[in-house]
Amino acid sequence: MSETYGVAFVGAGAVVSARHLPGLVASGRGVARAIFDPDRAKAQAVAEEFSIPRVAESLAEAVEGADVDAVLIASPNSFHRAGAELALAAGKHALCEKPLALTLEDARAMVVAAEAAGKILFTGFHQRFSAEHQAIRRLLEAGVLGDVRAFHSVVCEPIDVIPGGTANYRFSREQGGGLTLMDLGSHRVDQIRALLGEVAAVRCRTRSVLPTHELDDSVLVELEMQSGALGTLAFHRFSRGFFSPCTLVGTRATACFGAAVVNPFQSAPLAVFLEEAPEKALPRDVLAWTRPDRWWGDSRPGWVALWPPRVDTFETQWRAFFDAVEGHPPADAPLGEDGLRALEIVLRAYASEAP
Repeated sequence: MSETYGVAFVGAGAVVSARHLPGLVASGRGVARAIFDPDRAKAQAVAEEFSIPRVAESLAEAVEGADVDAVLIASPNSFHRAGAELALAAGKHALCEKPLALTLEDARAMVVAAEAAGKILFTGFHQRFSAEHQAIRRLLEAGVLGDVRAFHSVVCEPIDVIPGGTANYRFSREQGGGLTLMDLGSHRVDQIRALLGEVAAVRCRTRSVLPTHELDDSVLVELEMQSGALGTLAFHRFSRGFFSPCTLVGTRATACFGAAVVNPFQSAPLAVFLEEAPEKALPRDVLAWTRPDRWWGDSRPGWVALWPPRVDTFETQWRAFFDAVEGHPPADAPLGEDGLRALEIVLRAYASEAP
């Protein structure tokens, strides 16, 4: 039977109460032992909702408890290094929300601290655990797409989904480091790197469309991968609707995937264009996700819709984190080094626009 771990929470924002704590409970692998937030009233409210026994007076008090094995760091980005180093020095494993830090110096220090302590540092790239990402990864592993030579991604979402509006730390350059590419864009940057390998060159253009701030709410990134693949990533946080498609163009097949939200322009969360019968081209486990046009017949070549079983990415992330703690992380677990590499790409993108 897997061990149950005590977890301290640093930060009491929306991502903790809406996603991390429910995910931890659903994982069945951890128990919340303590929570700390400079806003004690907010921490107290979360503690009462989730029956967390201790509302700590300080960061140190939260992470150093004898009943704490791991720490979730969900503070504003500029405080990630301090929280991680304190947790790791106290002999605790750390799951740190993305981005790992605001500077490469801080991110490297966090990775070094984890290595020195012999503890796990996990980066909160929960989208790696989505059904769509895992399905694309499976297709790549099976060689269904062949050699991916091009890719294109668009992520649109309303600015309103950011809790608290402009009072949120994301609107502070000092605490957030950037509104869209640093925050929203980090996920897709990490996904592309996880799927297609390292980045050779990056270029970026940003705009501030909305009048409520002067930060990047519209971003276009061009990437050249070390494999030679070329692609674009676009992020538009002023959109009135959510949309998150990504296309991978391979030498054998083309695949499109999105987020859990399906809009009228996509009929399924994942689709792959095949020139041969799906029964021949797809691995058997992936074939099970198809829905043939005729229940008594096989699927046909062309665009084939796939419906992989949906998962709670935060619940799955917690399980993967605890698996890593026990010495057997999933093959694509987002460790501290992955957070460092993603941050490097994001910072190179921002710097490429500098005059």
